[in-house]
Amino acid sequence: MKNRKCQHQRREPSREKTPGRGQGDGRWLEYQLELALHRWGYDVGRNAHVFHEEVDIVAVRQEKQNRPTDWLLAQCKDWAGSRIDVAVIYRLCMMAFTCGAMPVLCHTTELTREAQRVARHWEVRVLTLEDLERGSLPAPNVAKPTADLETYDPPYTAREERGLLPVLFAGEPNRHFGYVPGFKPVGRSHHYQPIDDDAGGE
Repeated sequence: MKNRKCQHQRREPSREKTPGRGQGDGRWLEYQLELALHRWGYDVGRNAHVFHEEVDIVAVRQEKQNRPTDWLLAQCKDWAGSRIDVAVIYRLCMMAFTCGAMPVLCHTTELTREAQRVARHWEVRVLTLEDLERGSLPAPNVAKPTADLETYDPPYTAREERGLLPVLFAGEPNRHFGYVPGFKPVGRSHHYQPIDDDAGGE
């Protein structure tokens, strides 16, 4: 584990000598995510505005797959010495949901325990530098490792842990947790399907 951490640190360029890094400057990490998104088949816009609020990246899949991940909204946090708190996750989700997009957080630091919980429950794709080397957009983390030994009941996932909508909304048509209009969640994990389609899904 120690060696892996050292290798990860060697791959990350110096904050002092790398353009776009340093206090209050996130351009380098935004560019790394932009490169990955292009490789994964997205058109990318940086420093976009949602009702006068700036967001780092918006992305649209070039060849639509009829999935919620056809639209992404991402925030990058190239921080040193500070952890990402829950306010960052809530703002990211608000911006993404406003646009009907899936939220993505790309970071070089750590998340607080509460930020991890909210990101998991809201199915935020939380990406590190290593994730940007993957061949496709990673799925969100929806479950935590269990401390139990040799127990085979599957752990609860985010959808089961986060609870239900308010009772007054629960019986109303088309009231469900989702990011993009026209999609509904399917199963225990992170899959979705079009509301007018009884098969398939992400």
